[in-house]
Amino acid sequence: MRWATHAWSEIDPDVEGIVCRVERAQRHLERAAVDTRDQVGLAQGELKILLRLTRGARSQGDLAKSLLVSTGTMTNQLDKLEAAGLVVRLADPTDRRGKFVEMTPKGRETLDNYVNVQAKRERQLLDRLSAGDKQQLNRLLRKLLASFTNDSVP
Repeated sequence: MRWATHAWSEIDPDVEGIVCRVERAQRHLERAAVDTRDQVGLAQGELKILLRLTRGARSQGDLAKSLLVSTGTMTNQLDKLEAAGLVVRLADPTDRRGKFVEMTPKGRETLDNYVNVQAKRERQLLDRLSAGDKQQLNRLLRKLLASFTNDSVP
């Protein structure tokens, strides 16, 4: 990073350090999430569907819209989840062509397993921070994210 600050005077070493460290932390967290999804046998899109279904059955179209995927993609993901016994599709009583999707007990067990394993991994990744450090980091990250919503940033 030092070489870059010498090459380009516009680079603020403190800002660059924050950006690089946040990016590296994100990669570690994402790697842990991928490992956990692999361990429980879920793809990212499938996990997102199960998370949406924790609040109850939803229409197949509503799931596709809320996850910003095509109906074809949603159908493929639901086919896999249904074949694995994690969801069931039911007829929509208000639309002959529509389907409602509901999580099965096996789906709930799989999701609970993912959450428990991932929560433990995340705690392990952050275990070098004290409770006070975590609170301070949370405050600073909230402040950083709030600054992104301001119109001052392009």
